[in-house]
Amino acid sequence: MSFAELQHRLTSGRPLVLDADTGACFRSRGRALSRAGALGKLLRENPDAIVEHYLAEVNSRVDVLCALTSDTTPRALAEVGMEHRAAMLTGLSVDLALDVARAADRAVGVAGVLGSDMVSAMRSDRLVAELEEHAERLAVAGCELFLARALGSHFELMAAVRAGTTRGLPVWAVLEATADGQLVTGDSIERSVTELREAGVSVVLFEISGVDHAERILESAREVAPATKDSVYGVLVAGGVTSVRGFPDDDTRPGEWAHGASRLDAAGARVIGGGAGTTESHTAALAHALGALHPSIPVPAPI
Repeated sequence: MSFAELQHRLTSGRPLVLDADTGACFRSRGRALSRAGALGKLLRENPDAIVEHYLAEVNSRVDVLCALTSDTTPRALAEVGMEHRAAMLTGLSVDLALDVARAADRAVGVAGVLGSDMVSAMRSDRLVAELEEHAERLAVAGCELFLARALGSHFELMAAVRAGTTRGLPVWAVLEATADGQLVTGDSIERSVTELREAGVSVVLFEISGVDHAERILESAREVAPATKDSVYGVLVAGGVTSVRGFPDDDTRPGEWAHGASRLDAAGARVIGGGAGTTESHTAALAHALGALHPSIPVPAPI
């Protein structure tokens, strides 16, 4: 079972559930990944911890599991003196994700992450070359789609997108936004979405704090650049308005968060995932809430 079996839900039925804040998930289990390269180092030294994370995400009923590859580029691994292991660790991360996804009792897609929210290349030409190399490794390893993101840079995001689309796989792109609906890059929603679509992006994901803010930015986006059959919208919703990426938001009840996030189905979100501060408890509650709205695709209650 694979992502191909899920693609029809980008246009109808229950929205796809994307996984939560990786750093927050690990920290909730007592592992702090607070520096670039830390995840790659953990993958090298304790792959069982990575499998544990993948299993927790799949058991929370996510539809798309992100292989932990944002931290396996030479640039990120250079922070821990392991840049020479980039190819091996990238392949290992994807292999472990695919093994867990294939063992699931339903279709689970595996995405390779292109770009980072922790580290950037020093030179633009080196950035492009590294992303091209990384995308090729992810495609060869078996990723079914790419999730492109960047460190608040439109140039970096577009470089990640182009590296992905040239491999012939679907590309989803993350646009970070502030609570007032402004993109972190400073560009307009219309310009950014148009450029992403022209580059071949099939899902534009707004990462934002708060369900109300997410509803407003979706409305704004639909007004200036309506969704099409080839390119739809999604959201990554933070646990709370003060949530910080990499730290679990203990002040937000997953069930209440999920109840609010499930409203984004009616607001036009075809992919909904956890933003800053969310963990597998949030995505499990979200999958259950969406299952209640779409009973033809039942989802077990979260444990």
